[in-house]
Amino acid sequence: MPTAGPGLPCPVQALRVRVLVENTSRRADTVAEHGFAAYLETERGVILFDTGATGKALTANARALGVDLARVTAIVLSHGHYDHTGGLASALAQAPEARVYFHWGATAKRWARRFGFRKAIGIPDESRRALDQAHRQPVAGPVVLPEGVLVSGPIAGPPAAAQRGFQVTSDSGPRADDFADELFLLARMPSGWVLVTGCCHRGLPNTLAYARRLSGGEPIHTALGGFHLKRLPRRRLDVAVSALEEAGTREILAGHCTGEKAVRYLAAHSKAKVVALHVGFERRWQQELTGRRGGAIFALS
Repeated sequence: MPTAGPGLPCPVQALRVRVLVENTSRRADTVAEHGFAAYLETERGVILFDTGATGKALTANARALGVDLARVTAIVLSHGHYDHTGGLASALAQAPEARVYFHWGATAKRWARRFGFRKAIGIPDESRRALDQAHRQPVAGPVVLPEGVLVSGPIAGPPAAAQRGFQVTSDSGPRADDFADELFLLARMPSGWVLVTGCCHRGLPNTLAYARRLSGGEPIHTALGGFHLKRLPRRRLDVAVSALEEAGTREILAGHCTGEKAVRYLAAHSKAKVVALHVGFERRWQQELTGRRGGAIFALS
């Protein structure tokens, strides 16, 4: 298995992440929806990680936050659910030359089965048509983007118990979804690695363990995104806390499918700093140039 340490260097000097789509908002001029999208800037380009559930929320929030979607050079789809892919057509309308990274499994039809009912939750038709016309970059394993950030490829480990009820199509009909298509991002900063995830359908312990393998064993200092911990019993939350401690995580920026109760539990039981995400949340990391006073190597606008 290649690592992103000496084997796959991630040459990012500066990273700025802004949340464009999230379940919660603190500003009257932005739209909250059940979905996730993050705008990542490096000195090498701009990545849109997921696109939310609708183009309306994505574009309205980008406009309100002063984010120019036309600057996007790469779009990464974390997995094939509507709340992460629904704004793809709108994103590509503004950045038609952007490369779209995804796993082929993301294009399968998907459902959620709850209380005897089955709801379609896969990529919307409009997004499928946009993907068909895009500069597609299928991902089968770890790859470092020209923007200097690592895309994980499929995540190792057993299926996560919290994902019961999710289904995906197969040759023999619907089956339990193992989320073999799920991807995350990694960027290497001085404090440690920054992990950006959409839903953690493969489970937070699997995700962190695989991120550590890709990082060459270095700490995953920051975990940002949705962790799918809602409705989990305390013993499962304790497993998640232990996984974060083992990964050396000192900053947990949690939102979307994490669940409010789970965020509070992480804050109460983890040694890390825990912050709840919202539309407009922003975080910056920057390398320091040794020997130069105040020495920022690169400043993002």
